Amino acid sequence: MANVIRNMNFKPIIEEFNYKRLSDPQPNATVNMRVWDEMNVERLRSDAVKVILKRFVQPEPSCIFSIELAMGIEVVINTTEYDNVDDPIEYFKNSPVCRVLASNISCILSQTTLHSQIGPVITAPVGQFPQ
Repeated sequence: MANVIRNMNFKPIIEEFNYKRLSDPQPNATVNMRVWDEMNVERLRSDAVKVILKRFVQPEPSCIFSIELAMGIEVVINTTEYDNVDDPIEYFKNSPVCRVLASNISCILSQTTLHSQIGPVITAPVGQFPQ
């Protein structure tokens, strides 16, 4: 399965970015930021797929802001190897593709939230998939 990805020349592109300003937190309130990812893989043509990683940042309780950021990469694949993969999403969750997307998303989120009430939201540069 190591030869599924034929070309490691990735060019991540922002697919979607939603930033919603919410209310200010209550004085002395504790706010927990929930962070999770979702991945989608779609076939573009016989030798390429598009992998999209979407990260969600939602505060509990609902205040300050919420963010959804999706980035995608077109990946050139070896068709025979790819067709033998049982679950393409699981394959790409554990691949360099996911790490590249997560790293870019993490950087964009920290820059976007730099001047918020709580400072920059630094998320892990790895996929964070709920169990």
